[in-house]
Amino acid sequence: MRDGDTEAFAELFTRHRAAATRLAAVHADDAHTAQDVVAEAFSRVLQALRSGGGPSSSFRSYLLKVLRNVVAEWGRGAGRQVYVPDVSLYEVECAASAGYEALRNYEHTLAIEALASLSDRWRTVLWCTIVQSQQPAAIASSMGISPNSVAALAYRAKEGLRQAYLTVHLGQRRYQSPCSGYVRRLAAYSRGRLSECASEEMALHVKECATCGRLYQEIDELNSIFRA
Repeated sequence: MRDGDTEAFAELFTRHRAAATRLAAVHADDAHTAQDVVAEAFSRVLQALRSGGGPSSSFRSYLLKVLRNVVAEWGRGAGRQVYVPDVSLYEVECAASAGYEALRNYEHTLAIEALASLSDRWRTVLWCTIVQSQQPAAIASSMGISPNSVAALAYRAKEGLRQAYLTVHLGQRRYQSPCSGYVRRLAAYSRGRLSECASEEMALHVKECATCGRLYQEIDELNSIFRA
């Protein structure tokens, strides 16, 4: 990585992501926030390496120390964040980024439920960047992260909202095992967010299971709105 090989950092990410995620889960209130903490920690390590700093021996130890610093910083800055008490106040505004046509053609209650399922941090960045049209640089200090990290956070939040809407759409019905586990992953599968191994498993199940096959066709049609 120090020699400029970016693929080397991808290998470091693959090796140490699980450990970072486990530690983040201990400190975070929800899975979304844990993902953000891990992403921010890796981003800071990458910046340190590019500037000639960073770990000289144990990458994992350095990474986890950075992660703890991120948790501490975000904890101190929590009081400065802007939380929106009623998600229904901005469901239509947020829809501009996550599929306005979907909200016109489907019940708005699904959009509210999907938005409410996101972490406070994700809802905050959606509110600031979409509803208030603020630039990342304008809200970076209030969130305790860099402008680039704000942009990355907003990207993850928008994608999270899309997946949450699709999941809520399917969640209005109940499915028995063993299909329940597959149904929970259909949204991520339709968005191309599963690993190669998990995608192959899903593709096989969808092909063999008539129920999940119909559900996948249904959610894929809805997902085409987001692709557009």
